[in-house]
Order: sequence, then C-alpha cells, then structure tokens
Amino acid sequence: MAALVASLLVLGSALTVYLLRDDLLHREVVGVAQAAGPAAGGPGPGPGSTVPTTSSGSLTAGDPAEALQRQVGTDRIRAESLVGQWVPQLGSKAPGLVVNGRTFDEASILADFTVSRSRFPQAILVRSDDYTSFRRGGFWVTLAGQPFATAQEANAWCDQQNLLRDDCFAKRLSHTEGPEGNSLAR
Repeated sequence: MAALVASLLVLGSALTVYLLRDDLLHREVVGVAQAAGPAAGGPGPGPGSTVPTTSSGSLTAGDPAEALQRQVGTDRIRAESLVGQWVPQLGSKAPGLVVNGRTFDEASILADFTVSRSRFPQAILVRSDDYTSFRRGGFWVTLAGQPFATAQEANAWCDQQNLLRDDCFAKRLSHTEGPEGNSLAR
C-alpha cells in the first residue's frame, strides 16, 4: 500500500511538473538558501542554518542551460562541503534521457530540480562531470544537501521521506575516488 501511495505521489509530481512547466520556467523563486558555513574561518552562519535570499531575476528565467549552470555555481560551496560524506541523491538527468517515455531537456531538468527544491529546501544541484565518484559525465544531479556519516543513514532518510528506491539513494561525492564504493542502492 505504501509503495502504491508513493508511486501515485511521484506520478502526481511528474504530471504537475509537465502541466505547470511554463509556470515553473517563468516564476520568480524567492526563498531560503542553505548556508555553507563561515567563510575562511570568519564569523557567519554555521552548517544547517539558513540565510534569506531573493533573486534579482528568476532561477528559471532565460535560457534553461544557463540557469542550470548558475544553480550549480550557487550550490558549489555547499557541494564541496559535502565531499567525502554520504548524501541522498534525489535525481540525475541529462538532456536526451528518456524516463517513462518522457525525454528530458534542460528546461524539464530545471523544472525537475525546482520541484525537488520546493519539497527539500536544502537540495543542491551538481554536475556529474565535477566529481570522480559518478559513473557517467553529462548529468545534472540533485542532492538532498544533508550529510550523513554512513550510507545506511542516508538511505534511511530516503525511506523516511517515502521516496521510491530508484528516486533516492546514498551517494558520496569525491574528487579522487571512482564510482565503486561511493553509491549504495536501497
């Protein structure tokens, strides 16, 4: 029963993204960004705190490929703070990827990230090309942005969020280690 409910939630989210795609691509995002911690040891908010943000433009305004690149740049410091730790991976998409008959492009990848960020405000976006722990390059990867000491703890978080096995699993970012031992499926 729980799997059916989770499946319906995922299908409903996908349908919402599809139906509201234009709205998602043109709305202004005003919210809260995850603080990366003090810069260079100076005073500032610590991990887990948030800082209010407003955008001068929209996360999704303009060219979707540029918006994705901007988001990766915005999330880079937070992503680097997660290197070597386990974090739930919420999605991985590349232009041309077909999932359940739907072909993803930059606009739909951006919309997918926006939906994830609305549900999980700490979610961040990275490029698989920037880390050696991914099997393939060219993917935009959404991470929950919450570190865990073990892969089992990251996967337990996925379970607590009632996410499907294929939609959330433990990942460890690395710049030196390969993919082996840096992912744990649920």
